[in-house]
Amino acid sequence: ELFDVKCFSFHNQFTNYIDHMSTILSHRRFESTPYVKRETNDVRNKEEECIWYNPEVREKVDKFLLDTIPYYQFCDSCMGSENEIAT
Repeated sequence: ELFDVKCFSFHNQFTNYIDHMSTILSHRRFESTPYVKRETNDVRNKEEECIWYNPEVREKVDKFLLDTIPYYQFCDSCMGSENEIAT
């Protein structure tokens, strides 16, 4: 075992998580060039995506991801355990 793997709620990824990790990670030694945003995806209209308003579709997608994708399996087992970062 070389390192511990932790998890956190994605709801906090742009709020409490950033604050929490800023106390743990060191600052960059080298600053990169200024960031230039590049549009890579088409504009989305969530009103047309059935997953957001159809709970049956959402349940099927959740089940598929948990059954087939190791990343989601890890997250499911980690959340609520001692390895969850409570932010």
